[in-house]
Amino acid sequence: MTLRLNPFDDYPFHQAIAPIDIPVTSDPHFNDGYWWSFYAPGYYGFCGLRVHPNSNVMDGYAGLVVGGEQRNVRFSRALRPRANDLAVGPFRLTIEEPMVRQRLQLGPNETGVEFDVVAEASGSMTLEEPHVQYRHGVVLNHLLRYSGATRTTGTVSVDGDSFAIDRWYGARDHSWGIRSTMGPHIPIRGTEQRMSSDPRAIRIWVPFECGDESGFFHTHEDAQGNALDFQGVIHRGDETIELASVRHAFEYEDGRRLTGGTYTLVDVGGAERAYRFRVVCPPAHPQGFGYTRGWSDGGNPGVWRGELVIESNRFDVSDPLARSGADHLPRERWLGGTEFACSLEGPDGAVGMAHVEHMIYGSYAPYGFEGKWLPD
Repeated sequence: MTLRLNPFDDYPFHQAIAPIDIPVTSDPHFNDGYWWSFYAPGYYGFCGLRVHPNSNVMDGYAGLVVGGEQRNVRFSRALRPRANDLAVGPFRLTIEEPMVRQRLQLGPNETGVEFDVVAEASGSMTLEEPHVQYRHGVVLNHLLRYSGATRTTGTVSVDGDSFAIDRWYGARDHSWGIRSTMGPHIPIRGTEQRMSSDPRAIRIWVPFECGDESGFFHTHEDAQGNALDFQGVIHRGDETIELASVRHAFEYEDGRRLTGGTYTLVDVGGAERAYRFRVVCPPAHPQGFGYTRGWSDGGNPGVWRGELVIESNRFDVSDPLARSGADHLPRERWLGGTEFACSLEGPDGAVGMAHVEHMIYGSYAPYGFEGKWLPD
């Protein structure tokens, strides 16, 4: 077997006894990559790029929610020998200043959406606690993520009509590790009965910017509304405020479609800060990104699809009472919208925007939801 050097190998940051594009684990679910969003009332732009070194794949997605429609383009290519070239098909990522500023370019493609924008961090990124899950004694998920709010500037084109965006609010994350929904679908089987089902009933994940502060928090709660985890922080200039908990009162249209609400952040000193948000654009549906069997072959990201594959689709997201999804998936497998762009009003009348990732997994008593919701 012949190993290849990578230009990144010239930096002294190896974590395995191998060239830097070969991870220490051979698990095909190991991956490393990014997600960005940028938004304004009526618009939600998104893109992502991810490497799957044990499948020899680099893939990603980009698109826009506009006019009640979500337009998606997905792309996949052989990772090697261009493992250090952060580009696939019509999309290119340029890291202009690590942890601070990235250029995101989407060239011509079948969706009619193009953009050339720079996303700049509004404050420090927050390193989330490791996420570790086992099933039948086997690692199911083990990953790290950092997240935070951004501002985005550049140009966007829709069907040939271009317009400038000037410091749109946005968010980003970077995650890496073993993730069961990335790469080939390999069920983990065993003979023992499962001791209990996953207790998570709701997920709330929110990077935000409001007035002179930026922040981030996330939590999962069980079916009765008890917090299973929480992490959060607020940045105000050079000051960092650690958070201890959140209370929320969300508002919905019929069918569990989030429309707005309030959240109150409590810091470690007991001080409280209340925020009111309102959804200002139909939500983005991650299956358009390729997640949850969203590729047209019914597979997940991180699967070998060939030297270069580009595909696209679009679907209506305007109906607030219905889950939407791609035509190649049966309706019962549609995940629905989970990524919400929201206006935000905070303490003392400060204003801004928030990205609210919101998922209901099943019954959740505080809001009167009953029954299974998400597909397997």
